[in-house]
This record gives sequence, C-alpha cells and structure tokens, in this order.
Amino acid sequence: MSRQKWFALGAAGVLAAGLLTAGFLVRNPPRPATVRPAAEGRLVRTLSLRKERKTFWVSGYGTVRPKTEVVLVPEVSGRVIRRSEGFRSGGFVKRGELLFEIDPTDYRLTVAQRRAQIAQLEADIARLLQEEKNHRADLAISQRQLKVVETELERNRRLRQQGVISPGQYDASLQAFLREERAVLAAQNAIALIPSSVAQKRAALEVARAQLEEALLGLGRTKVFAPFDGRVRQAKLEAGDYARAGQAVGTVHDMTVVEVPVSLPVEEARWAFRRVEGVTAFPRSQEEVQKFFPVAEVLWSRFGQTFRWDGRVTLVEAGLDEATRALTLVVEVDEPLKKWVPGEHPPLVVGMFVRVRIRGSTLPDVFVIPRAALQQGDRVFLLRDGSLEVRPVQVIRKTQDEAVIQNGLEEGERLILSAIPDSVPGTKLRAAEADAGDRKGPSP
Repeated sequence: MSRQKWFALGAAGVLAAGLLTAGFLVRNPPRPATVRPAAEGRLVRTLSLRKERKTFWVSGYGTVRPKTEVVLVPEVSGRVIRRSEGFRSGGFVKRGELLFEIDPTDYRLTVAQRRAQIAQLEADIARLLQEEKNHRADLAISQRQLKVVETELERNRRLRQQGVISPGQYDASLQAFLREERAVLAAQNAIALIPSSVAQKRAALEVARAQLEEALLGLGRTKVFAPFDGRVRQAKLEAGDYARAGQAVGTVHDMTVVEVPVSLPVEEARWAFRRVEGVTAFPRSQEEVQKFFPVAEVLWSRFGQTFRWDGRVTLVEAGLDEATRALTLVVEVDEPLKKWVPGEHPPLVVGMFVRVRIRGSTLPDVFVIPRAALQQGDRVFLLRDGSLEVRPVQVIRKTQDEAVIQNGLEEGERLILSAIPDSVPGTKLRAAEADAGDRKGPSP
C-alpha cells in the first residue's frame, strides 16, 4: 500500500477512538463531591462586662469674671487736680494708692465756716448761762429789798390808821413796794426764759456739728484710694477734668481671685453634688457648699494645647435661670496669674471663655460602656450562646463618650460593640478573636 493510504487509515482510527470516548463521557458524566460548610454567624466585636466604681465629672462652659469689682464713683464734684499713673485702662494699682484727687479748696472753706459757726454758738450758750447767773443774783437782791419794803409798807399802814403819817407818805411806801415786786417778777421771768434760749442754741450747735462732720466727709472724699491690689478695667478720667458726684469714672477688679459661673442642666447638676457622710440637707452656708464640691478645674484650649487651673465651687446661685432652666454653679480660682510663664502658660484673665470640670458624686457597682454600644430605647446587644440577645437596661447617665448602667447587666456577659443592621434576637453571631476581656473606659 502506498504511504498516503496508511496515513488516512491512521487518522480514521484516531477519529473513531475519539468519538467512542466522547460518547462514553456524555453517557456517564462525572459527579462533583458536595461539601456542606459548617454554619457560621456574623463576626462582631464584643466586650466583657465588669462592675466598677465610677466618679462623675460634670462639665460646662463659662466666662471668667472678677469675684470682686468696684465701680469708682466720686461722692463729691469738682475739678480733678491729680491722677495716679496706674489709674488707666489696663493699669495696676496697690491697696491704699491715691487714684485721683478733686480740688479740696471749696470743701476746706466749708469746714472753716462750720467751725466758726460752732464757736459762735458755743459763745452764745456761755453768754446765756452767765446771764442766768446774773438774773439769779438780781432776783436774790430784789427779793431781800422786797421784804424790806414790805415791812416798811406794813408799818406805814398801821401808822396811817393811827393818823400819825399823811396819806401821801403811805402811798409812797405802797409804790415802793409795787416797784420792788415788779423787779422780782421781771427777774423771775428773765430766768425762766434762759433754759429755752439755751436749748435752742444747743440744738443749733448740734446741727452745726453735724454739718461740720458732713463738710469733713466731703473734704475727705476729694481723695479716692484703691480698695485693694487690682487692675483697672476702665478709666475715664484725666487731670483737669470735672468730676461729677454720682457719675462713674472707672472700674477696678481684684486680681487675687476670679470666678467662672457655669450653667448646668438640672439632670447634669444633680451629679455635681458629691455625697457627704451624714449630710442630707441642702447647704445653707458657704462652708457647707464647699463640702459638696472638693475638686474643680478650669481648662482653656488654644494652639493645640490645653491649659489647666485648679479651682473649687464656692456658690450655688439661687433658683434656676428663667431662660435656660439651668442651675448655675460658681467656680472660684485663687491666684489666676500664678501659673503664668511667658511663651509657655498663659494667665487666667477676665473675659476668657473656658471649660469647667467639677468632680461630683461617686457610685459603686455600675457598668460603664461606650456610648455607641447603647442602642435606641436604652437597649444593648449581648452575645449569648452564639446568638444575639436584645436587652433593656437602666441608664443613669449618658455622655458623648459613655453610658453608665446600674441595672440590667451581669458581670462576665459580653456586650456587642459592632453595629448590627438587622437586630433580630437569636441571630447567629461569633466574637472576633482579638476581643479584649477587660475594658478601659474613656477618660472622664
């Protein structure tokens, strides 16, 4: 056979074998092995719950203001003849330093007039008392003379009855008696008028002395001194200006203490009061108030840094704010300039808007969980036996970062931290292997 025929027969054999193999595979296809995977739930992060002792820190914001501030108002009017260099806006003054002086000339003249008036009244009183002595002496003489004349009149009356003397002699003795009697009466009247005159002069003297005191006060008020070491917030007075009584010319505030009023919602303010052993009544004095608030701090954040000052609550303002229905606590900071370091730590000055943190009540045996783990309606998701459990809890406080739960949980239970869109109780879940057994809560 030729070579082409052998090639054709080989190709036909290969084709026939392929067709037979293909037909066999079509009639007997291979069956893949079926592997059933083990049932697995959604992977979630969990937290093992532990009870802890929780101290509540209550935060609020306020503006620093001076604790003691004096508005300077002259009590007398006049031209300003002198002014302290420190008495200007932003200036510093020392206790007892003369801030400004009003021209005292008019007030000195008034003092001199009142003193002269007092001297005149005292002289008048002395004169009246001397006149009283003189009138009493005259009265004594007149009374003795009246007795002599009365005896003479009685003798002449008997002689006239006997016809010894003439009617004219008797009438002369009678007139002499009447004259002496009139002199006695005049002396008595003069003496009787002296006490009322003296009383009138003494009353005028008291008025004059009061006017002198008033004049001396006015003279003393021409000089205005600093009541304490402080800083001038505002000054509106220059030497040569005319100061009017009752018109404010500046303000000075004490630099040793400042305070920050902080408004807190009632539900937050209740945690600010620390529990004090044996004290159940609302504080009624400054000392009692401070027992409830042992620690407070003032924070000011700028330039990526937070600066801190120690303080304390010294006052709880009466009632709630009518606009916000909030309770206002006043935090006091001593020596607000003490921590000042140029370029490192600023001073706490009036007008700063700061954050205040107050250390309040402490509760034992509570659960503190991340705020994101608390679901709507005060519920939490728990991983129990590989399934989802939705449980309501008693929340006693919520903040931006955490929630404090008192009832509804048990130690050792696993709180689900991951979000679960379809929160159907009984849903199969499994915990991530990297979950921590204990939680480190956020800073207070």
